[in-house]
Amino acid sequence: MKFDLGPGNASRLRSRSRRLFRTAAVALVLVVLWLLVYQHFIFGNGTLLYKDVGVDSINIYYPRYVLVSDYIRDEGIPSWSFRVGMGQNIFSSLSALLITPVVWLAKGAIATGLVYQHLLYVMLSGLLFARFLVNRGLAFPSCLLGALLLSFSAYMCMGSCWYFHANEVICFTFLLFAAEQAASRGRWVYLVLAVTAVGFLGAFHLYLGALFLCFYVPARLIERFSWQPLPILRTCALLAGAALLGVGLGAILSVNSFYGLLNSPRGSGPTSLVGQLSSQPIFGLASSLHYMTAVLRPFGNDLMGTGDGFRGWENYLEAPMTYCGLLCLVIFPQIFVGSSLRQRIVYGLILAVILVTTLFPWFRYFFWAFQGDYYRTLSLFAVFGIITLGMTAFSRYIEDGRLNLWLLGGTIFLLIGILYFPLREFQSLINPSPRVAATVLLLSYTILLSLGRLVKRPHIIGWIIVVLAAIELVYLDRITVANRPTVTKSELNERVGYNDETVDAVRDINVSDKDFFRITKTRGSGPGMRESLNDAMVFGYYGTSSYSSFNNLNYIKFLMAVGAISDFDLATDTRWSYGLLGHPLLSTFACEKYALVENPVPFQTAEQYEFVKRYGKKYLFRNQLFLPLGLSFDHYIVEDVFRQLPDWAKPIALLHAVVLSDKSTADKHGLSQLSDGEIKRQVIETSFPSIIAERRSTALNIRSFRWQAFQDGRSAPVLNVDVGLLGAVFDRGEHTVELRYRPPLLFAGAAASFVSLLIFAASLWRWPRIRLPQ
Repeated sequence: MKFDLGPGNASRLRSRSRRLFRTAAVALVLVVLWLLVYQHFIFGNGTLLYKDVGVDSINIYYPRYVLVSDYIRDEGIPSWSFRVGMGQNIFSSLSALLITPVVWLAKGAIATGLVYQHLLYVMLSGLLFARFLVNRGLAFPSCLLGALLLSFSAYMCMGSCWYFHANEVICFTFLLFAAEQAASRGRWVYLVLAVTAVGFLGAFHLYLGALFLCFYVPARLIERFSWQPLPILRTCALLAGAALLGVGLGAILSVNSFYGLLNSPRGSGPTSLVGQLSSQPIFGLASSLHYMTAVLRPFGNDLMGTGDGFRGWENYLEAPMTYCGLLCLVIFPQIFVGSSLRQRIVYGLILAVILVTTLFPWFRYFFWAFQGDYYRTLSLFAVFGIITLGMTAFSRYIEDGRLNLWLLGGTIFLLIGILYFPLREFQSLINPSPRVAATVLLLSYTILLSLGRLVKRPHIIGWIIVVLAAIELVYLDRITVANRPTVTKSELNERVGYNDETVDAVRDINVSDKDFFRITKTRGSGPGMRESLNDAMVFGYYGTSSYSSFNNLNYIKFLMAVGAISDFDLATDTRWSYGLLGHPLLSTFACEKYALVENPVPFQTAEQYEFVKRYGKKYLFRNQLFLPLGLSFDHYIVEDVFRQLPDWAKPIALLHAVVLSDKSTADKHGLSQLSDGEIKRQVIETSFPSIIAERRSTALNIRSFRWQAFQDGRSAPVLNVDVGLLGAVFDRGEHTVELRYRPPLLFAGAAASFVSLLIFAASLWRWPRIRLPQ
């Protein structure tokens, strides 16, 4: 057998071997740095479950991971769960199965598995970014260093505790790589898949991805092919079509995610910031603390303090996270040296976008569609630009020694001047130790760059700089990830936190009671600095409290209507919702059957509660006035009348009649209206035990539920009742009632995904590449 190893084939074989070797080298270095930075969590007693307030991952993300892990084992595909608030659609959590592999683990393995999930994130983002830099024609040392700077940037390190940041880094790095493949080689297929992956983050991230592509693709085409308006517009239009195809492929999830965002207090509810932020002056300025934070954060994520000790603008998480290696600060200005006019314009535009969104808050609000005042993903996009241009300049230095010493001297003078700027308020924000380290590193990079230029050995010096930068990343990143309070591995096996006596109490209740019911916990078990409101997700019971940035709008409307949430601080209370805690009559209406408390005295003196058992420091009580899910009524109250009732009367009114906003709906289904006088009379005259007994006698006997109502096999009308809850209309008498739930717009999203898949397959066969400008 003979093999053709002619010049062409041999060259391709050597090229592939070299590419494989370099990929393996990048992967190996990424693993080594990961071991050095996260050794405390791999070999020591730490876990990536942080307790500090600003990044309270133990009370926010961990419960949702446990919920999805339990759900896929017990129920299958995520759909509806009563473990979220008073019940909520969780279909969009299906994306977690694809981008958050730790949810495939059993509940007990999630905490220790997080650090290995982060290794996967580090590897994927680093390899993708290295490949992106290779496609831009950079020298290998700069590609390797660029991969390290992104994978161990402040944004990625924060992703080890605020896990969603790491998801963003992977998906947007994939999008950056795909955009480069499309703009430089015409390979549009990666762009379709990358946009689909970004959609898995959530519908809003499709908007952020669109902003990113609208900026990067035209800028890259102009940089590469010069100013050719018509060919560039044609290429942009074709790539926009590919991106839309990616949106369509992921529509089965993103449509549902968009529906959830829209039906939340922040989307269309009372806490939307659109009106407030969009009315701000376009060129208005921020506080001095904001600007000082924006100037100092690129020197190190912890220069102004770590975790709860952060002294800068906002908090440790939402302040600018633009640290991506000190070398980038030193060498970034060199990108303009030797560049063509066209390139200088493109590079200047990138720098201008970073500066404008930092100087003038209105443009940052615009980036977030006027939904928030923070940086987050904007910082990630800035990091992409800083590293890409910095490594481009570094690659030019390695290949031909391109370096302007006067510019380098001015740069280091400015950087050192910032660190030691003689303003007391400014210096009070800076930690001395990281400042000394930053100073030494900045001077070292300057000396090494100058030395390589003078002795004409930039390639050798370049590798020395790569090693020094790796040392810098290990040193500074270990402060970010290890110098903060976390849950220890030993705590996971002790009777504390999410492994406290609640585990035994819930297990005993579920063994002896098979009804539908809710449990009220008066104190959360989460070990974070904030009180945990998502205990139901971890322990596997139904409650009423919930922390979420996007709680269901109907859930919040109900809590507001009955007085469980006040108008004092809606922005906080609609996210950190205590549900019906502290409202015993409302809890009874909402199917509370058990209460697990630490202070038993108020429950011992209340007639409706019966003591069951003590579990360590916790006491279990049974609500003897328990009402099952599915109460039936033949009278209704108009919503406007209900809202005018005093808060103490609303729980009792809910037990006498259903609340409807539309009188015509009630008339259509033959319900009788209670007048103001009748409501007051029944509230005053009817004894509480009597109305409880009446409601029990006609309630549903729940065996299963899926939230589409059927009466004797026939579909029944479903109504919005009680200012945020759901009701169904049935005929009088005994019936077999079946309740099913289907996520909103499921069929529409599935149809869009299926059609997009057909178009994608046909287009890939017919046009594997697009024609680029010449």
